[in-house]
Amino acid sequence: MNDPREGPDAATDPATWRDAGLREHFTSTLDYQVNLFETLGAYRTMVLRHAQWLDTGSAAAYDGWRVAETAYRDARDVHRQRYGTDLDLPAYNFTAADLGAQRADRDPAMAWAARGLLGLILVVVLLGVRGRGFGGAAARGLLLGAVRPWRVGALPAPQSRSDRVLVWLVPAVVLVANRLVFTWFAAPAHLLVTLGGWALFALVVRLVVGRRDPFHLWAVVGGVALLRSVLLLAALAGRGPGKYWFAFWTAPALRTVYVTVAFAAFCWLFVATAVVLRDRYGLRRRSAVGLTLTAAGVPLGLLSGLVAAVGLERALTVWNDQMALLPWGLSRILGITVYLGIPAGLPGYAAVAGAALTAVGLLLSIGRGPRTA
Repeated sequence: MNDPREGPDAATDPATWRDAGLREHFTSTLDYQVNLFETLGAYRTMVLRHAQWLDTGSAAAYDGWRVAETAYRDARDVHRQRYGTDLDLPAYNFTAADLGAQRADRDPAMAWAARGLLGLILVVVLLGVRGRGFGGAAARGLLLGAVRPWRVGALPAPQSRSDRVLVWLVPAVVLVANRLVFTWFAAPAHLLVTLGGWALFALVVRLVVGRRDPFHLWAVVGGVALLRSVLLLAALAGRGPGKYWFAFWTAPALRTVYVTVAFAAFCWLFVATAVVLRDRYGLRRRSAVGLTLTAAGVPLGLLSGLVAAVGLERALTVWNDQMALLPWGLSRILGITVYLGIPAGLPGYAAVAGAALTAVGLLLSIGRGPRTA
């Protein structure tokens, strides 16, 4: 784009202007406009090249994205240096652009991390099929807990301390790691809610088991955690979280399949937990179901209450600043809840629902001791 100083207005004789200062301000404004448009154009090219790589995965698209990214960063730096201290023509705020670019930069590394975690899960599966050797009993329990929890109760308790540790440690590591990968290692607010939910659920069911051996319980909860991790990691292994969200918003059929399977895996956790509480720990069916409902209601109630105390708008703003999924200015201009039409009282309603679910579960379990032989 040509410098406006080379245009007709800049070429006019300064003597023909009634005010030389006005002429200088006018041409400076044109300079600013051209510089800003060139910088925004470089940003647009970077975003489109990144989307092209997410869509095709081609080496040419990747190289084009990296070249465009360098051009954008150079143009942004020049703009900031030139107008950073100018009060009349202030530098543009590139915060939103940089948030997205920083996360896009991590997509290739996140894809490799997801592949590595899938490889770890494959090792667990192979050890589980074999069922012998170091970690074999833990892997066997996790494999059955994921797909056939009704058979976990018949497994003999392992004598090895390593199996008793690995049965909960491996799923915990994979669960934390896959959420870190999903969030580009940049969204602790998202981790607090998702991992907090898992931790609270596990704590409640562990209290239900009491002094009894928790190996079989961890085999089921951990096995389902690995099963759900496989689904997410498979979606991330292609081209990272960027590809995940690209496909989520642009492929309705694929999104429907993914959401359906993910929701089914979510519900499977509660079914499998109730099964192991009944089959291994001797609870009556009604009591097992009730205590599982309690374990589901506690994280829902507590985490929803936390969001309600913080404020839904503030919580969503923090989450979006870290995930960079919605336009950065939403909460600062209109408010995310207003723009998306989210009821401000939604966390309070969810907290009440969690409390009700907990109460119903406890009522179902009261007076329902272990089954008699």
